[in-house]
Amino acid sequence: MFDIFKKGKDSGGNGAGESSTRHSRGWNDILAFMKASEALRVLDFGATSPANINYLTSLGHSVYMSNIVQDAARPEWLKPPAPDAKPGSPQEFDTEGFIAANLDFSQRDFDVILLWDTANYLPPQLVPALFQRLRQVLRPDGNLLAFFHGRVDGPGTTFSRYQLTDSENLIVLTSGNFPVQTVYQTRQIEKFLEGYSRVRFFLGKDNVREVIAVH
Repeated sequence: MFDIFKKGKDSGGNGAGESSTRHSRGWNDILAFMKASEALRVLDFGATSPANINYLTSLGHSVYMSNIVQDAARPEWLKPPAPDAKPGSPQEFDTEGFIAANLDFSQRDFDVILLWDTANYLPPQLVPALFQRLRQVLRPDGNLLAFFHGRVDGPGTTFSRYQLTDSENLIVLTSGNFPVQTVYQTRQIEKFLEGYSRVRFFLGKDNVREVIAVH
């Protein structure tokens, strides 16, 4: 699902549940970049958020939203088992078909991509292709912000929507029952981000690694 929101356009609620607050050095840096720039295109991953739309458009930027975790969980993206597949073998995810259907931005490119922790909740076969696709649509000197959980379950791993604030804190709103599918190590993350000019890591107290990649 890919939705476009520009200044003055709003949307309905996002159905979020319980909330908490999270300090984010990565968001603080992205916020400074957006306040110092004009008329940016921002791609924000997660459930549609009227609060994020209103905040980003108040800064003078255009907002585009994509909620691919929900879409990737649909069974139609699993390919039928091969005739010679062993019983119990995992089904292959249709990465190429999913990218074509859900990450086609109609030839738009972006200055800021707020990926959040989306990668942790996607089928692992899809994740490398996701990062490759995002690098293709990020403008030169554009910034990508991504979070990576350090554990599969436990506090802080509930699928959530990150609501923006005018500070270095984010409001974290529970947004669904999707489990963490894979935990990625630093070397894997670095490989996802090959081709960027600069990559910075921040380690939070909640065992979440934040990454800013500059094209």
